[in-house]
Amino acid sequence: MSERPKLSLITLAHDEEAMIGDCLKSAWFCDERIVVDSFSTDRTIEIARELGATIFQHEFEGFSRQRKYALDRASGEWVLILDADEQATHDLGEEILRTISSPAAAEGYRVRRLLYHLGHYYPAGMIRDVPLRLFRRERAEIAGRDPHDKVVVRGRVGWLQNPILHFSYRDIADHVETINRLSSDSAAEIEPGSLSVLEMLTDPLWRFFNLYLLRGGFRDGGRGFYLAATNAIYGFLKYAKLYERRLNSRKQL
Repeated sequence: MSERPKLSLITLAHDEEAMIGDCLKSAWFCDERIVVDSFSTDRTIEIARELGATIFQHEFEGFSRQRKYALDRASGEWVLILDADEQATHDLGEEILRTISSPAAAEGYRVRRLLYHLGHYYPAGMIRDVPLRLFRRERAEIAGRDPHDKVVVRGRVGWLQNPILHFSYRDIADHVETINRLSSDSAAEIEPGSLSVLEMLTDPLWRFFNLYLLRGGFRDGGRGFYLAATNAIYGFLKYAKLYERRLNSRKQL
């Protein structure tokens, strides 16, 4: 029987001493663990090195470029992406080993992410988050624009059954800070138009209706309401920032 293909983990990090250890430990099934660090000032590098990771330091130039830099340094036939605030479940690790050892394996696989926030995991149906995270290195590339970089695979894509656990926010204050940053990044991708004011109303309403009612957030009590409301706030801020840019551009004329 031939040996299974080599599997590389790539992870981006910056001041992730609280999470990087659990992330790397959860990737016990990977033959190579690569951490690209954008010059952390805490113990991130020390912890990662103690756990056997190979460290590369590289100035942060956006998620897409940073992930491309990491992918270029992977040597495995297969690559798994985990963010520093994510962990692979044990069952996912075993499933991945079975999958890449199969002669019928696809070129890439999507993996569900389960968000942990406010002391519990949100139901998978509320957040449809299934990024492509496992792929053959020679058949894939990093594409998209920040903050929405993505993996594009040339060939067949399958789905894995077991999830990645996502510990995205330390607390509500951290969540609000993230919403502010990501809404700014998303607004920067779009040219402001005459409908920005209308979209400040319609986009948040749709986001709340979709998540709270259509996706069943109401079944999750206060946590479901919180998630729907903060998703709506993200949409409002995104288009409010577009409206602000439109007003500023008028002043410059």
